[in-house]
Amino acid sequence: MAYAFLGGLIVSCQAEEEEPLHGSIHMQKMALAAQMSGAKGIRANSPEDVRAIKEVVSLPVIGIFKDRNPTYDAFITTTRAQVDLLAKSGADLLALDCTRVSRPEPLPVLFEHIRRHYPSLRIVADIADLKDVRTVLPLRPDFFSTTLSGYTSYSQDAPKPDLRLVAEIHRTTNIPVLAEGNYQTPQQVRQARLNGAYSVVVGGAITRPQQITKRFARALGDLQQDPLLAVGVDVGGTWIRGVRVDQCGHVFAHEKVATPTDAEERVDTLVQLIRSLQKGVAQHVGVATAGRTDRKSGRVLFASENLPGWTGMDLRNRLQQRISVVPTVENDASMAAFAQWKESGESSLFLVTLGTGIGGGFVWNGQVWNGFQGGGGEVGHVHFPGLQASCTCGKQGCLETVASGKAICAKAAEQNPGLLEEWAGYLGWLMDTVQMILDPEVIFLGGVAEKYGSAFLDAVRQQALSHNPQINPEKIRLSTVGEWAGAVGAARFALEYPPHLLLDSADVDQNGGKDR
Repeated sequence: MAYAFLGGLIVSCQAEEEEPLHGSIHMQKMALAAQMSGAKGIRANSPEDVRAIKEVVSLPVIGIFKDRNPTYDAFITTTRAQVDLLAKSGADLLALDCTRVSRPEPLPVLFEHIRRHYPSLRIVADIADLKDVRTVLPLRPDFFSTTLSGYTSYSQDAPKPDLRLVAEIHRTTNIPVLAEGNYQTPQQVRQARLNGAYSVVVGGAITRPQQITKRFARALGDLQQDPLLAVGVDVGGTWIRGVRVDQCGHVFAHEKVATPTDAEERVDTLVQLIRSLQKGVAQHVGVATAGRTDRKSGRVLFASENLPGWTGMDLRNRLQQRISVVPTVENDASMAAFAQWKESGESSLFLVTLGTGIGGGFVWNGQVWNGFQGGGGEVGHVHFPGLQASCTCGKQGCLETVASGKAICAKAAEQNPGLLEEWAGYLGWLMDTVQMILDPEVIFLGGVAEKYGSAFLDAVRQQALSHNPQINPEKIRLSTVGEWAGAVGAARFALEYPPHLLLDSADVDQNGGKDR
């Protein structure tokens, strides 16, 4: 009976005293609904709830006894008396807090008590990390469960859900592992099973309507005004551009100022520009900046010397303190690509921006891809064969040193009649490189390239064909969003993906682990 949930879903039916659905009758109906919908097991808190649930479902039930006692840290089935109550209620399995925290009774005592007095009960060891697993292994529980990953002081930085931990436990021991803790989507549940989970436990995402409602309400809570307006600013090496747009991308105002060389002056200029464009009506702000950015923290991870002193800038927090809005912070080329996607709607596109430097942005099915550390799409800093020139990023031979708008303008002063053909040659090589790595539906050329028109575009296409005869030249196009693309993209991205939604996976964690 206890092993009948192999590969299936276990639904955690719990509600604490302050919650609207608290009470065994509600949890009984929740469990019955779960069984009718295909669940293979139930997890329930308290002997009363377990007993009520067992009256109406035929599924195995994991019983727990929550006890948040201020004198110790463990809180899931921590004493022999609690074990006795759960066993008498009809639980098929018992889950114990098996983390490395203070507790009222030693774990070996609890394990020995269960095995001596209730030999038919299976033991689920709720753990927080792999060290917990190794510590508890000598006691040989029947299951491990990742329930408490993220809920102890030593695991608070764990990802949510902790899919990696599931795989690590599966590789470490032949004791089955239950995946539990912050599972929100069907895809996460499926991935947990593929990572080696024997079964997956889902709680609040199914059984706590207040949590479910909160997530949906949060998605609309910042959109209570009409029209919906946002400010976007684009921080480049030469100019800072700003716009105020609505949700359809209509531009109501735009401003452009020279980019200060001093980082602190740059922040001041950003604040002044944002305030000027907000006009007290725009409640969303997006910042697009050259360099690699961290989407979650809003920090600039790295910027070349095109923006001196910008590396490490805590841009989101610095701006938030002064504009009273939490801004999104993204890479400038990625935001220009997002603006292009909002206008042209391809299933996937790559946009090459040509300005002070060379940037690149990739949008796939509406999602902006910026890589593991914000460096995705940095095509300007790909080494071009044979080049040796030093780049502002610290490398040598970067494509940016010869093919950026800045580099081409410098060469134009030499009155080189073959300059555009040479430039097209570099970009044709880049088009083939992007095509072979990402295979997007369309590759756009943006920035200063737009000024040179169809003749230049044809030259780039021909150069791309010389590198790759199989490339479709029609998929290489000039961008249609103009010089304000980065700012417009940042504004529209801020409306669709404000920071509180980008971090929405933290919702369950904010509930203090009560799903567990």
